Amino acid sequence: MEIRGEQSLSHPREDVWAALIDPDVLGACVPGCKSFERVSEDHYRAAMQADIGPVSAGFEVEIRIADPDPPHSYRLEGNAKAAVGFGRGQADVRLEEDGRGGTKLSYVAKLQLGGKLAQVGSRLLSGITRKIAANFFERFAQVLEGKRPVGAARAKRPGVWFQVALGRVFRNRALRWAVPAVLLGLAALAVLLLLTS
Repeated sequence: MEIRGEQSLSHPREDVWAALIDPDVLGACVPGCKSFERVSEDHYRAAMQADIGPVSAGFEVEIRIADPDPPHSYRLEGNAKAAVGFGRGQADVRLEEDGRGGTKLSYVAKLQLGGKLAQVGSRLLSGITRKIAANFFERFAQVLEGKRPVGAARAKRPGVWFQVALGRVFRNRALRWAVPAVLLGLAALAVLLLLTS
Protein backbone atom coordinates (compact mmCIF):
# COMPACT_ATOMS: atom_id res chain seq x y z
CA MET A 1 0.00 0.00 0.00
CA GLU A 2 1.22 3.50 -0.81
CA ILE A 3 0.24 6.59 1.16
CA ARG A 4 1.00 10.15 0.08
CA GLY A 5 0.43 13.42 1.84
CA GLU A 6 1.64 16.92 2.50
CA GLN A 7 1.30 19.41 5.29
CA SER A 8 1.94 23.15 5.51
CA LEU A 9 3.63 24.28 8.71
CA SER A 10 4.17 27.89 9.76
CA HIS A 11 7.71 27.29 11.07
CA PRO A 12 11.11 27.47 9.35
CA ARG A 13 12.40 24.29 7.75
CA GLU A 14 15.29 23.97 10.25
CA ASP A 15 12.86 24.00 13.19
CA VAL A 16 10.62 21.41 11.54
CA TRP A 17 13.65 19.20 10.80
CA ALA A 18 14.85 19.39 14.40
CA ALA A 19 11.39 18.45 15.70
CA LEU A 20 11.03 15.52 13.28
CA ILE A 21 14.17 13.84 14.63
CA ASP A 22 13.49 14.61 18.32
CA PRO A 23 12.24 11.47 20.12
CA ASP A 24 10.40 13.53 22.76
CA VAL A 25 8.48 15.40 20.07
CA LEU A 26 7.65 12.22 18.16
CA GLY A 27 6.54 10.50 21.37
CA ALA A 28 4.16 13.38 22.06
CA CYS A 29 2.71 13.32 18.54
CA VAL A 30 2.22 9.63 17.73
CA PRO A 31 -1.15 8.34 19.02
CA GLY A 32 -0.82 5.42 21.46
CA CYS A 33 2.93 5.93 21.94
CA LYS A 34 4.19 4.70 25.33
CA SER A 35 7.88 5.34 24.71
CA PHE A 36 10.03 6.70 21.92
CA GLU A 37 13.79 6.63 22.34
CA ARG A 38 16.85 7.35 20.25
CA VAL A 39 19.14 4.31 20.20
CA SER A 40 21.76 5.98 18.01
CA GLU A 41 21.93 8.98 15.71
CA ASP A 42 19.84 7.27 13.02
CA HIS A 43 18.05 4.51 14.96
CA TYR A 44 14.90 4.83 17.10
CA ARG A 45 12.88 2.37 19.14
CA ALA A 46 9.27 2.86 20.21
CA ALA A 47 6.61 0.99 22.14
CA MET A 48 2.95 1.62 21.61
CA GLN A 49 -0.36 0.26 22.71
CA ALA A 50 -3.20 -0.06 20.23
CA ASP A 51 -6.68 -1.55 20.42
CA ILE A 52 -7.38 -3.67 17.37
CA GLY A 53 -11.04 -4.52 17.41
CA PRO A 54 -11.70 -6.08 20.82
CA VAL A 55 -8.00 -6.92 21.36
CA SER A 56 -5.47 -4.59 22.93
CA ALA A 57 -1.96 -5.20 21.64
CA GLY A 58 1.47 -3.82 22.40
CA PHE A 59 3.74 -3.10 19.45
CA GLU A 60 7.52 -2.89 19.40
CA VAL A 61 8.71 -0.58 16.64
CA GLU A 62 12.20 -0.09 15.16
CA ILE A 63 12.86 2.90 12.89
CA ARG A 64 16.02 3.93 11.02
CA ILE A 65 16.75 7.17 9.23
CA ALA A 66 18.42 6.55 5.88
CA ASP A 67 19.87 9.04 3.42
CA PRO A 68 19.50 12.13 5.63
CA ASP A 69 19.99 15.48 3.88
CA PRO A 70 19.37 18.03 6.68
CA PRO A 71 17.11 20.01 6.58
CA HIS A 72 15.77 18.90 3.19
CA SER A 73 14.85 15.20 3.24
CA TYR A 74 15.32 11.74 4.65
CA ARG A 75 13.98 8.21 4.31
CA LEU A 76 12.47 6.32 7.23
CA GLU A 77 12.69 2.54 7.25
CA GLY A 78 10.96 0.57 9.94
CA ASN A 79 9.17 -2.47 11.19
CA ALA A 80 6.65 -3.20 13.94
CA LYS A 81 5.71 -6.49 15.52
CA ALA A 82 3.05 -7.74 17.90
CA ALA A 83 1.15 -10.93 18.57
CA VAL A 84 -1.51 -9.80 16.07
CA GLY A 85 0.85 -9.29 13.15
CA PHE A 86 3.67 -7.23 11.78
CA GLY A 87 4.33 -4.34 9.49
CA ARG A 88 7.23 -3.08 7.41
CA GLY A 89 7.52 0.18 5.64
CA GLN A 90 9.50 3.09 4.39
CA ALA A 91 8.65 6.74 3.99
CA ASP A 92 10.40 9.41 1.97
CA VAL A 93 10.01 12.75 3.75
CA ARG A 94 10.77 16.06 2.05
CA LEU A 95 10.84 19.57 3.54
CA GLU A 96 10.64 22.64 1.30
CA GLU A 97 10.52 26.33 2.18
CA ASP A 98 7.17 27.83 1.26
CA GLY A 99 8.42 31.37 0.54
CA ARG A 100 6.58 32.84 3.54
CA GLY A 101 8.89 31.62 6.31
CA GLY A 102 7.07 28.32 6.68
CA THR A 103 7.64 24.77 5.50
CA LYS A 104 5.84 22.37 3.17
CA LEU A 105 6.33 18.80 4.39
CA SER A 106 5.51 16.03 1.92
CA TYR A 107 5.81 12.28 2.27
CA VAL A 108 5.33 9.06 0.32
CA ALA A 109 5.07 5.92 2.44
CA LYS A 110 4.99 2.30 1.31
CA LEU A 111 3.58 -0.17 3.82
CA GLN A 112 3.44 -3.94 3.96
CA LEU A 113 1.37 -5.74 6.61
CA GLY A 114 1.28 -9.38 7.71
CA GLY A 115 -0.64 -11.57 10.12
CA LYS A 116 -4.07 -10.41 11.28
CA LEU A 117 -3.16 -6.83 10.38
CA ALA A 118 -3.08 -7.83 6.70
CA GLN A 119 -6.78 -8.74 6.89
CA VAL A 120 -7.74 -5.07 7.10
CA GLY A 121 -8.94 -3.95 3.67
CA SER A 122 -6.59 -1.54 1.91
CA ARG A 123 -9.38 0.94 1.18
CA LEU A 124 -10.42 1.02 4.85
CA LEU A 125 -6.81 1.20 6.02
CA SER A 126 -6.06 4.03 3.60
CA GLY A 127 -8.92 6.15 4.96
CA ILE A 128 -8.00 5.40 8.56
CA THR A 129 -4.35 6.19 7.88
CA ARG A 130 -5.26 9.62 6.52
CA LYS A 131 -7.19 10.38 9.71
CA ILE A 132 -4.29 9.24 11.89
CA ALA A 133 -1.86 11.32 9.83
CA ALA A 134 -4.09 14.37 10.31
CA ASN A 135 -4.07 13.71 14.06
CA PHE A 136 -0.27 13.38 14.07
CA PHE A 137 0.22 16.66 12.21
CA GLU A 138 -2.29 18.48 14.40
CA ARG A 139 -0.28 17.40 17.45
CA PHE A 140 2.99 18.18 15.68
CA ALA A 141 1.83 21.73 14.91
CA GLN A 142 0.77 22.12 18.56
CA VAL A 143 4.25 21.07 19.70
CA LEU A 144 5.89 23.57 17.33
CA GLU A 145 3.57 26.30 18.68
CA GLY A 146 4.41 25.36 22.28
CA LYS A 147 0.80 24.30 22.95
CA ARG A 148 1.55 20.60 23.57
CA PRO A 149 4.08 19.47 26.18
CA VAL A 150 6.91 17.07 25.28
CA GLY A 151 9.39 14.98 27.26
CA ALA A 152 9.55 15.59 31.01
CA ALA A 153 6.91 18.34 30.86
CA ARG A 154 4.49 15.86 29.29
CA ALA A 155 5.17 13.25 31.98
CA LYS A 156 4.46 15.81 34.74
CA ARG A 157 0.91 16.46 33.51
CA PRO A 158 -1.18 13.48 34.72
CA GLY A 159 -4.41 15.29 33.80
CA VAL A 160 -3.39 15.23 30.14
CA TRP A 161 -2.68 11.49 30.33
CA PHE A 162 -6.15 10.88 31.81
CA GLN A 163 -7.83 13.00 29.12
CA VAL A 164 -5.99 11.11 26.38
CA ALA A 165 -6.86 7.72 27.92
CA LEU A 166 -10.51 8.70 28.29
CA GLY A 167 -10.58 9.94 24.70
CA ARG A 168 -9.30 6.55 23.51
CA VAL A 169 -12.17 4.77 25.24
CA PHE A 170 -14.71 6.78 23.23
CA ARG A 171 -12.83 6.96 19.94
CA ASN A 172 -13.98 4.94 16.95
CA ARG A 173 -12.46 1.45 17.35
CA ALA A 174 -11.78 1.18 13.61
CA LEU A 175 -9.20 3.96 13.88
CA ARG A 176 -7.10 1.87 16.23
CA TRP A 177 -6.26 -0.65 13.50
CA ALA A 178 -4.09 1.84 11.68
CA VAL A 179 -1.92 3.18 14.51
CA PRO A 180 1.00 0.76 13.94
CA ALA A 181 0.85 1.27 10.18
CA VAL A 182 0.92 5.02 10.54
CA LEU A 183 3.83 5.00 12.95
CA LEU A 184 6.03 3.21 10.45
CA GLY A 185 4.73 5.11 7.48
CA LEU A 186 5.15 8.54 9.02
CA ALA A 187 7.94 8.14 11.30
CA ALA A 188 6.53 5.79 11.83
CA LEU A 189 6.28 9.65 10.56
CA ALA A 190 5.20 8.89 11.75
CA VAL A 191 3.91 9.45 10.23
CA LEU A 192 3.36 8.26 10.92
CA LEU A 193 3.84 8.38 10.89
CA LEU A 194 2.67 7.14 11.71
CA LEU A 195 1.53 7.86 10.30
CA THR A 196 2.96 4.70 11.37
CA SER A 197 3.13 -0.35 10.19
